[in-house]
Amino acid sequence: MKVWFSRRGLIPAAVCLVLAGGGMGVLVAADHDDSPLIGGDQAADIADVYAFRSPADPGRVVLALTLSDVLPPGQIRLGRSIFDPRVLYEFNIDNDGDGVEDRVIQAYAVGNPDNQVMHVRGPVAPLALGADSRIVNDAGVTVSARVSTGTQVIVGERQGVRLFAGVRDDPFFFDLGRFSAILAGQASSFADPGTDAFAGLNTYAIVIELPVAMIGDPATTTIWASTSR
Repeated sequence: MKVWFSRRGLIPAAVCLVLAGGGMGVLVAADHDDSPLIGGDQAADIADVYAFRSPADPGRVVLALTLSDVLPPGQIRLGRSIFDPRVLYEFNIDNDGDGVEDRVIQAYAVGNPDNQVMHVRGPVAPLALGADSRIVNDAGVTVSARVSTGTQVIVGERQGVRLFAGVRDDPFFFDLGRFSAILAGQASSFADPGTDAFAGLNTYAIVIELPVAMIGDPATTTIWASTSR
């Protein structure tokens, strides 16, 4: 299974790193720095996309999208709602290798900054493709969860689909100090082990767990995430 990210209605972007072998490989896309235009729209700026089999049940897959906001420990928002109700967050699923989404999982938030609820629809066929797909399809499984703003994990579940949305520790690992040293010519390679510059920092995350069968054959499936205004 391949994974990357993009942004619709903003600035298109894609990053492809290493594809692991095996029945379900994971291609992790990472992006914590952007042009000023997209970097200024942090509620729609994708940081990372993850897809992997559930450690507790290999028959289920976990999809996760994090946003680029990097919050100090204990901080839960940057003076606004955690998720922007004007943004549609999507996981796009291509099952036949043509680079066009065959199914989508759509997520959007409603409510005020102190009491938001995330709603997810899908997997379902998109009503339109590419940049024109910014329409919520009411078909498919609908699951909702109140957005978690603290340490409490609030999970919604319906018909085998589980949803979490809220603040979590940023799972991305990057040795920023060593990277800067390499750029400055003060080092030639990364250290092992490195120092995680994101340790203890929070990010906004949407996490969905569902049966593998609902996304299709992992051997021929590509997944990417997008945000649309």
